Amino acid sequence: MTDFETRLTAYIHKILAHEGDDWSVSSPPQGMSSSVFFLTLGGMEYAVKYGVDAAKDVPAIALIRDHGARVPVPEVVESFVFEEVPIVVMKRIVFPLLESVPVADLPAYLPSMLDLMEELHTITNPTPKIVSAPGELASWKEYLLAQFDGRTIDWEEILGRKALDRALVADALDRFRALLAASDLELSSYTLLHTDFNQRNLFVDLATKTISGIVDWEDAVFGDSIYDFARIRMFLWHFDLPEMAISVYYNRTRYNDTEKQREWLYLTARVIQYLAWYSEEDTTFNTSRIALHQNYLRAIRW
Repeated sequence: MTDFETRLTAYIHKILAHEGDDWSVSSPPQGMSSSVFFLTLGGMEYAVKYGVDAAKDVPAIALIRDHGARVPVPEVVESFVFEEVPIVVMKRIVFPLLESVPVADLPAYLPSMLDLMEELHTITNPTPKIVSAPGELASWKEYLLAQFDGRTIDWEEILGRKALDRALVADALDRFRALLAASDLELSSYTLLHTDFNQRNLFVDLATKTISGIVDWEDAVFGDSIYDFARIRMFLWHFDLPEMAISVYYNRTRYNDTEKQREWLYLTARVIQYLAWYSEEDTTFNTSRIALHQNYLRAIRW
């Protein structure tokens, strides 16, 4: 444990009225913007999330619970600021992560993923909005453009990373911004999106082959439902799942020609975005993902 986690654990003892109880700590795989540790205290298991963006989970979880949507979100026990750091204490989801499932078994979980995404999308808003932020977005298109023009992601710094083909990615950014700016993305209403259904954010029930928990709601937004589904499409692509799984996805989504174009646009957005995350650390996994994504960009006929 870090010194901060030791002090934080002592504080959690007090606010949960477990001063004298024995406790233990373990660490799960870590996310990108916040840190997490598991705390066993008073016979209960908690997930303690801390970091600058940790509290952004809370509004989305509350919204889902208030709406009564059948989406398995964590139960928030406490949310507070400790030593100027946002903290969220949740009951631990005691199921394994999807990343522990063998690749050959992943297609079995696809129907549940799609069911839960459809259920999530029953929560709507008349305008686009970041759930954890006050006010409305100027537009859904502006929300997306901000991720590629330097407003929310520092592409100038990212393009300097050795792992990336600077010329390729810079050209893709220029072409994609122009394509996005020319696209009609206005909708009559907007749905609640998780934005990142992936193997480290989804817990699974191995017996029923269903998703039993969904975490990391920091980036929840009201937007185009196809943007969420395109993340599942990228998941299928990442793991090179068989044509049968891809058919299940498209049979459920049933896109018309206009929607197919939006799905391609959003999938391409994800391919570019994730180069920023994968190039942060030099690991075998990240290197393989960078190669996959850059090959996708090389194959595009803009």
